[in-house]
Amino acid sequence: MNLPNNPLDDIIDQLGGPDNVAEMTGRRGMLVRASNGKGVTYQARNTKDVSMEMVNMHEKKLFMDGKKFVAVISEAGSAGVSLQADRRVLNQKRRVHLTLELPWSADRAIQQFGRTHRSNQASAPQYRLLFTNLGGERRFASIVAKRLQSLGALTQGDRRAGPSLSAYNYDSAFGKKALVMMYKGIMGQENLPVVPPGCSSENKDAIQDFIVKAQAALMAVGIVRDGTVANGKYGGRIVESDMHDVGRFLNRILGLAPEIQNRLFELFVSILDLLVQNARIEGSLDSGIVDMKANIVELQGKPKTVHVDQISKASTVLFTFTLDRGITWESASTLLEEKQKDGLGSSHDSFYESKREWMGKRHFILAFESSTGMYKIVRPAVGESVREMSLAELRSKYRKASSLEKARRGWESEYEASLKQCMHGPKCKLGNFCSVGRRIQEVNILGGLILPVWGTIEKALSKQARQSHKRLRVVRIETTTDSQRIVGLLVPNAAVETVLQGLAWVQDVDD
Repeated sequence: MNLPNNPLDDIIDQLGGPDNVAEMTGRRGMLVRASNGKGVTYQARNTKDVSMEMVNMHEKKLFMDGKKFVAVISEAGSAGVSLQADRRVLNQKRRVHLTLELPWSADRAIQQFGRTHRSNQASAPQYRLLFTNLGGERRFASIVAKRLQSLGALTQGDRRAGPSLSAYNYDSAFGKKALVMMYKGIMGQENLPVVPPGCSSENKDAIQDFIVKAQAALMAVGIVRDGTVANGKYGGRIVESDMHDVGRFLNRILGLAPEIQNRLFELFVSILDLLVQNARIEGSLDSGIVDMKANIVELQGKPKTVHVDQISKASTVLFTFTLDRGITWESASTLLEEKQKDGLGSSHDSFYESKREWMGKRHFILAFESSTGMYKIVRPAVGESVREMSLAELRSKYRKASSLEKARRGWESEYEASLKQCMHGPKCKLGNFCSVGRRIQEVNILGGLILPVWGTIEKALSKQARQSHKRLRVVRIETTTDSQRIVGLLVPNAAVETVLQGLAWVQDVDD
């Protein structure tokens, strides 16, 4: 009978052995594979020159000096160890922190992540949480992500201060709303807002079959109570306290078979993505300070002083920028070629054509797989989209372009058309004020003194017709020519006149 390899020794062996991997753990010895690949030998972690008490510090120094580029740490051996890309050490490469096993306590996870995220670092680390594809296991990542996001916002005043784990935070206001919608859809109280995974909108029988299986699964794990079964139909109720409890949902589905567990989790995430996307379109998504990026960002003329505080003499200034967000065919082609050349691309990386027509035309996009397994979308008029697509969604809306020549013609046509009009065409109700799908965008930002006139700006925006124009948004922008950075309030083009009138009224009162 052959025993499996020790997991830690196996990992170190596959990464090049002890000569290439710095180990900081609490163990005294290790199993080292023989050079011929047959058998292993036990050897102490320390040497004659290094005592057992100092072996972890010695391994840390080898890693920080760049003599070993991989470090394996455990909770027992990492106390007091700093492994960040410190500007004072030789190894300043960006750290990629992989967590093989999330701890039960979020505080312990924060301590572990803190080994590679400290002051005076040349770059912040990237965090990768490794777990199986079982939907219920995301519960542990969700707890840690929520705790880390809270820590980042509280200590640094910026939601992006913590590690980029927002994708794992399901226990949010949107997550609770998505869970309620999913439960009501499964229990037949409302229609599901999305098509369940593995189903199509045309096949109603498949959707109904999924709903029946979902009802049975939720009843089996105790989410559906007072369950009944009659003529193949399930009945019961979900108590109010369970309707919003995302943690309990993720915890309970761990007891289900992998197939239905994953399908339930995918349904929940699909509804959550839909809610977040709708909130982003409506302008109600609270995303903190948003970076406005484009290929070309230029400041138009001189900033205008629109209000002066009589006490502090500080000014509120209106900046107007021109953004060119478009991507030429040459740039898009080069981007795809680089992905394919590096060998990191997917077989699905390609130019795609929309299955449906919009304003009498089919639209072309470039899609390529990202590090998360989702697909980044690049459009001729607006460049890279914030929202990524799953492969299933990509295939449902687009098909691969039949030829590069066809993709080129469609891409260049859309690139040119987007210079003069938005995607709604010449009959758009907002006219020149609409920037949806328009390549050249004019952006107005109020900077300088903001807090004393905040209420006035908010009141002026509340009069706007579009819901997305009513909400105050703090943005950050940097010019591409002279790298001038401005942080301020974004004023929609249609609202500039109303806002300026309000600020003039404030000025008259001050006078």
